[in-house]
Amino acid sequence: MSKTKENLIFQNLEAEMRVKELYKILAANPDDVEKRIERGEIFLSENMNERAIVEFKKALTINPKRVDAMLLLALAYQRLSKPDLINALKILQKASQIEPQNADVHLNLAQLYSELNKEIKAIKEFKLVVELSNDPVTLLSAHLGLMALYKKRGELEKAKQEFEEARQLDPNIEEAIKQAEINHITPIPIYPFPGEGGSYPLLEKRIKHVQKEILKMLEEKK
Repeated sequence: MSKTKENLIFQNLEAEMRVKELYKILAANPDDVEKRIERGEIFLSENMNERAIVEFKKALTINPKRVDAMLLLALAYQRLSKPDLINALKILQKASQIEPQNADVHLNLAQLYSELNKEIKAIKEFKLVVELSNDPVTLLSAHLGLMALYKKRGELEKAKQEFEEARQLDPNIEEAIKQAEINHITPIPIYPFPGEGGSYPLLEKRIKHVQKEILKMLEEKK
């Protein structure tokens, strides 16, 4: 762990060295959007979310239609110590207007709507992801998101259908979800959940955790 001349504390030495290089590059060419996004991504990876926000905003000032920068900016807002979900939502909504066929944008919107308890909008966005994407990992995330929402709404047949869609994408889903009863579709919490006092966490928290574990597992297979 070390500090730069601006007293930034980095966990990753390579990240620190690259940021120093990027400072020099951007001093000579401050309108280099790619380098601004790259520096923002490094800050984001180092949990320097406020600095990441500054970089992504500057990139979007230079090129307001960079949807990749919008996705990263929305993520940075959500990672703040006090998450700014409203600004994140506004950015993702704008991104969806610029690239209405972008499945990643709709997936991020769906997940954020779900977090904001806007279930109908979340379901609509997850369905758009299923229509637009050919990526198995993205589709799996959408089906699991729909499964959780339908279960929450008591629409158990629809929840079951989404589970089956997810299982067709990857049969190993059952390694993470040990049981999927028709009337419950409730994954056993096989991982520890801090602060739960030994009791089962809320259903949506359990499904969200399993979703992350499954996506991590699929990424490792690539």
